[in-house]
Amino acid sequence: MLKRELVRFIRKPNRTILPSVISTFLYIFAFGYALGSAIPVKGGYSYIQFMLPGLVMMQVILHAYINPAYSLYSSRDDRYIEDPLTTPMRYSTMVVAYVLGGMCRGLFMGLVIAGVTMLLFRIWIFDIPLFILFLLFTSATLACIGVMLGQWAKNIEDVGNVMSYVLSPLLFLGGVFFSIDIIPADWIRWLSWLDPLTYVVDGFRYAMTGIERTNPYYCLVAITISLLLCFVASLKVFESGYNLKT
Repeated sequence: MLKRELVRFIRKPNRTILPSVISTFLYIFAFGYALGSAIPVKGGYSYIQFMLPGLVMMQVILHAYINPAYSLYSSRDDRYIEDPLTTPMRYSTMVVAYVLGGMCRGLFMGLVIAGVTMLLFRIWIFDIPLFILFLLFTSATLACIGVMLGQWAKNIEDVGNVMSYVLSPLLFLGGVFFSIDIIPADWIRWLSWLDPLTYVVDGFRYAMTGIERTNPYYCLVAITISLLLCFVASLKVFESGYNLKT
């Protein structure tokens, strides 16, 4: 099952890989070069250095979610899921396969974009262990959410709607393109503080560049707890057979 998940996105790079790479560099040139000089960044860092970790994490989050969500929905739609369900394979094994597939896609995209941008802009990782842990735990958490959403979705639009109407706004509010501290409106700043992805982006930004806004170890604890909760929830939902056996 894991091999099937990997083949799904590797075989069609023009649909799964290239669009995200192109959009990332469009963000860099549109925001980093065109608007970067007008956006203040503390600590003597350039705006591009500030923005790059958020862009990397954005791709990790979106791809880790979308791979299992679309895969599980399509498996239900074409009735492929009935085959593994009739085998002695444990439900936990199936969930882990979908989660690992999402992690692999998210990590692949994150590392490709991080590697290319670090070479271009001569940025080196500030804290390698934290960098690796944030990538692993965040991709696993979003993959677990993708499994639940792929099982819950009534149609293919539901899967995309979660990315468009939930994940993308949370990423923008989470400070991918700007520091929360410079937001002039108090109510928007409060929304950003309540946004869980704010702390993911903050922690990863510290790991990659050393820019610290929130204690990165608090952020790491939070994402670890979220991963455990999401994995248990995805397993319970899968074991319930909702939309799988009906």
